[in-house]
This record gives sequence, structure tokens and C-alpha cells, in this order.
Amino acid sequence: MRQARGLVPYAAVAGLIVGATVITLVVTTLSPTATAPAATTPTPTVTATVAARPTTDLSASGRLAYWRTEANGDYVLWLANADNSRRRSVAKADAQTVARTKWSVDGAAVAYVESGVRLVAVRVDGGTTTYTLAPDLRSDGYRIVDHRFSPSGGRIAVTVQRQTGSQSDVYVSGPGNGWTRLTTTEDVLAADWISEEELLVQTTGGIVGRLRAAGRDQLRPLTGMNAATPIIGDDGRVYFLAGRVSGFAGAQETLVFAASASVWSTTIDGEDLRREQSLDPDSFRLDGQWPGGFLLHRGTNPAQVAFSKGIVELPTNAGLIERLSVSADRHFAIGLAGGNLVRVDITSAGAPGSAVVLLGSVTQGDAWFPHAAALARITPSKADVPTARFVFALGGHLWTMGSDGVPSLLRAGNQNSQTLRRFSTIAVPQWSPSGDRVLTVESLAPGASAFQLIAVTIDRAGQVKRYSAPSSIGRLPTWSPDGAQISLVALPAADGDPVVLSSDLSILLIEAASSTTKATIPGREAYWTKAGVLVLSNGSWRVGDRARDAQSIEVWSGSQKRELTTVAKLTADPRAQWPSATASRGVTQTSVLTASPDGGHFAVHITLLDQTSSVRTFAVVRARDGNASAIVAGDTVNDEAWASAGRFVGYTLGSPQQVGVRQRAVVRDAETGDVVLEQDGRFAGWSPDGAWIYIARSDGLYAMRLGGGQAVRFSPYGVVVSATKP
Repeated sequence: MRQARGLVPYAAVAGLIVGATVITLVVTTLSPTATAPAATTPTPTVTATVAARPTTDLSASGRLAYWRTEANGDYVLWLANADNSRRRSVAKADAQTVARTKWSVDGAAVAYVESGVRLVAVRVDGGTTTYTLAPDLRSDGYRIVDHRFSPSGGRIAVTVQRQTGSQSDVYVSGPGNGWTRLTTTEDVLAADWISEEELLVQTTGGIVGRLRAAGRDQLRPLTGMNAATPIIGDDGRVYFLAGRVSGFAGAQETLVFAASASVWSTTIDGEDLRREQSLDPDSFRLDGQWPGGFLLHRGTNPAQVAFSKGIVELPTNAGLIERLSVSADRHFAIGLAGGNLVRVDITSAGAPGSAVVLLGSVTQGDAWFPHAAALARITPSKADVPTARFVFALGGHLWTMGSDGVPSLLRAGNQNSQTLRRFSTIAVPQWSPSGDRVLTVESLAPGASAFQLIAVTIDRAGQVKRYSAPSSIGRLPTWSPDGAQISLVALPAADGDPVVLSSDLSILLIEAASSTTKATIPGREAYWTKAGVLVLSNGSWRVGDRARDAQSIEVWSGSQKRELTTVAKLTADPRAQWPSATASRGVTQTSVLTASPDGGHFAVHITLLDQTSSVRTFAVVRARDGNASAIVAGDTVNDEAWASAGRFVGYTLGSPQQVGVRQRAVVRDAETGDVVLEQDGRFAGWSPDGAWIYIARSDGLYAMRLGGGQAVRFSPYGVVVSATKP
């Protein structure tokens, strides 16, 4: 079974080695999420003392590595066959400094970390190579918290973490060479290698992906699901947890968990996604495989658990088992329980027996045995869908993707104070009319200003222009029809501050190139169309009830305005299921104004909150008469977006009152209110010509003609996108 990451280090104790059976020991040090330094920090230095590939008389079927304190007080690393024959000592160290001892994939070397700052690789013939973090990194609190040998053993990937924060990045080394930094996003942790050129990684933001061991930030997610702790299984598939992903920053390391999760698997290409097993609502980390199931850690509890259609109780007669490794034939497992190395026999049904103590007073142990499973791969057929350039949010970062389906990082979260992680309801960036830039929002600055949003444009090359005046805006700036200006709502404080609700707001029309304000309009929200700027008016502030009354939707053309409808008119519609005027003296929230490009139709959310209940309404309205063509009451509506041509609006429909109801992608004719298309999944956007819609599902992104036909999967990333011409 492939090594799982991590095991809490054990104190060195003098002891007696016993045992004569052929065993497979896997006792890894609890590997944490790692954090790496900024791009400008120096790279670690390396001292290479050997270069030739070693020869050995150790068994090709199983090998042990373990540390013990000898009678003279020396703390010694021993290598041996799986039955502890032909053992030899190959290194000495301070027992208080050694951590994370691991075999290479080919069984030719063992590596361990000293004091968090040196990686020592020891060949089976005793030759060593030492890689040391540069002084600037050590003084800034960076530490090596995990390492992974490449399949040949010729390269080592390490995760470097800053102990005073939760940042982590991946570096790679080669014999006789220095470290090469592979990531700069400060959220990446190394996992198993895929090949000599690529390795699995995870991020603290919930991405499981492939990382090229060359270049910078060459990360390719495997799935659009929130995922964590990937491993390569015995069948060559990638297994991972999908659920609510979060990181836990401890004193020594950062761990990534998934709560209310299930175990999923996919090929290394992100194809053939399968749901394997569901777990209970607790937080878990995936360690490896168990007969008929998996090995996991629950939260920060050091005791490991097995799961196979439910929790499998591991024996505790020799102490709490902290890490198990299942033998190749799956008849037994070896692990650590306290200071004991134990063997646990496994029945054909996957049930464990009692723990038998094999070795005592052994620390920092690991076992190696060969793996020959080929990686599972599927090459999907090329889908006949419109060519486009996409932008989307995933794992706290912004990405772009072309028709080839290969994403590239556009804007990393550590460059904008982790805006996408702080705000869960930010709209997908909007392409400019010419498709050369996207418009979005991000935090003004770290710290106290992180919840103040400003407008930002990003071109296809990743060049960023930030509009820092005003210093706080609403969440949906929009482009003018010619792309020369942007509209935004100026706020007196961070969005959500009570003073925002009680203040009359202004909409600024800003020159995109010069950042010059060209006009100011009173209002709380705005959406720019060819007919003018649609505005949600300020109305009047109702003191004491935290509500605004007498609001309307207006269209402004230059300095001229025209009222299209009122909020009162929309809530008076019987389809809105709004309570009587006497009962409606609650908190009225009108928000998320959007419109068709020609301004002929618009949509808005209206919510009434009172002391006993809430009423939720989504209205699709004709601009020519101010009447609602469709009203959705009670159910949730999200992800609304308008086709580039015509009068169609798409959105995601959910029913919070019904447990387990799937999301539905819905398209309506805004003129008649009729539903013209409805599919399982999340509404994910429109093709550039408005003739296709995109649907996000667990297994990927689908395209479907508005006129009908089958939905076609063309990407493994089931996320909401914004599309423009390629």
C-alpha cells in the first residue's frame, strides 16, 4: 500500500528488537501541510556527497528502516529486510531533531528531516546527500514538513511551511542540484509522484491536482470538487476526499481536512469520476487503503481509523494505533501503537484481529515494498462544443481555460488577500465586450481592510489594474457596452457594515483606462446595458427597522432617468407570496440586480426578514411595462446570467425546504416567463454566441444547445464560468 502522509514523531527509547516473521512496516511521521516562502526569498542550498546509484543485498520484496537508541546512547538509523535480517546502521542523529523518515519509491534510499531545516537522504550503502534551507528561510520561520521521492529516487519534492502562518509551497530537488521552487501561491502541499515530471498535490483551498516539476505554478486541478488528501491507490486510480475542505493550523504543522465528506476516485486525467464511500459528518484525512475500504485520521486525533461501509474498530490492546500499513496480500497490517510496533491480522472479510507486539522501543520507522500498478488513464473523445476562452474561480484562485480544456492560473489568492475565500458570494468575473479583460472585485488590502472590496481588471496575460478609489464598493461592478467605462457602487464602509444600510449610496461611472469618474448617479445597485444604466434606487431609510422603503428600478441615460417598476409593485404580485402590508414591516432586502445586454429585461432578488420567518422572491421583469414575467417564491435562485443575445436568463434553482433535492439549471424566456430548458446540475453560464448553456455537475462541465439535444461533457471542472470568444 502506498505510503500515507504523516505521523506524529515518537520519543526515542532504548529497547530490544524482536521478531522473525516477514513483515511490512509503514510508520510515517505525521506530515503536515506545508508553507513556502515568497517568490523573492532565497532558495535552499544543497550539498551533494554522492551521485552513483547504490547496489545492495537487501531484499527486493520488502525492507525496513527504523531508529533506535543504542546502549552507548547513540541514536542510529537501521536498514534491514522485512524480517529484520541483514540489518545495518547507516546514520546517526540527535533523537530530538529527527522526523519524517521515509523510503524512496524504488527502495534505494531513505530520507529524514533534521530540526525542520535539513533533508538528509541516505542510500542503502550509507552514502548521504544533505539539502539545507537557506539562512533567510530558516530565520523567517520556514520548515520542511514533508518530502516525497520521485519514482526513480532521483528527485525529491518537499513541502515547506512557515510556522507562524499557514502558507505552504512545493520545491523539487535533484542529485547535486539546488532546490527549484514550483509554486508561489502559498497553499500547496506535495503528495505522491505521478511520474518523474509530475506529482500529485493538494491545496488548503480544496484543490486536488497535478503539478509539473518544472516551471512555476504549473498546477492542473483534477476536479472542480472541493477535495483533499489525494493518494494513488493499488489500482492506479487517484483517491481523495470531497466535502467541506478546511485547513487546521497547528503549532507544528497545517493539516487539511474534509468534513461531511465522501471518498471519490478518478483517473490521473480527471476522468471516470466515482463516488466510493460516504463518511460521517466529522472531519477526516485520507491515509491509505484498507481491505474493502480506507484508512483515515479523524480530525487531529492521532489514532487512525479504518472504514469499510462503516467504521472498523481497530484493536487497542497494545495501545492506540496511530498508523497502519496493509501488506501487499492484505492478510495483515503493521503499525505503531505508542512505543510499540504491532502486527494486526486481517480476515478475508476485512475484520482486524488483536494487535501483537513485534518490536518495542522503535521510533521513526518506515517500510518499503515494490509497487507495480500502472496509473489508470482514460483519454476522452473531443467534444463538439463551441470554442471559447473561460474564466472561473476554484480553490480560492482565478483561472483561465481555452478550448483545449487545460487551465492556467490567472490570479492567485495570496495576491489579493484571499478574497475568494473571505467572500463566498462574489460573482464570476465578467469579460469585457472585446474579451480582452475581465472585471471583478478583490480586497483592498490585508488586515482590517480585507473586507473592503475594490474593482479590478485583469487582462489575459494576468496584468492587473486596481481601482482603489473608492476604497469600498458593492460586489457587482459592470462594463459599459463599449468596454470604455465601468459602473460601481461606492460604499461608506465595508459591505455588511450597518452604516451601509442607513446611508444613501452613489453609483460611479468610471473611465476604465484613466480611473477618472465621469458621472455619479444616486442608487444602491447598478447594471450597465445598451439602454442605459439600470439602477436600484436608494428609497427611504426606515429608522429602527433596518429597512429601506419606496425603492424602485430606474434606467439612466446620461442625466435622464425613467422609472421601470417599484419594489412594492413586485411584492404585491400574488405569485410573490408576500404577506400583507401590515405584516410586512420587517427587513426588506433588495439585491443582485442583473439585466439583459439590451436592457429590455432585468431580474432582482427581494427578501423579507421578520421575527418569525423569511420570504424569498426572485422576479424576472419586462422593462417596457415593469411587470414581472416570472416570479420564483420560496426556492433559492443563484448564478443568474443573461444570454449575450435575446431575452433568456439562466439560473440555478434549489429547494431549501426539501432535503436531498438536486440543483437544477433553469433557462427562462424573460418576455413570457416560460421555462425553456431545465437540467440536473448547476447553471454555469452561456457560450459567447448565446446559443449554448453550460451546466456544472460533480463530474465536470457540460455544454448543451439552447434548442435541445444532449448535454456534452467537455471539461472535468464542474464550476460556474464566464466565456468569451477564444
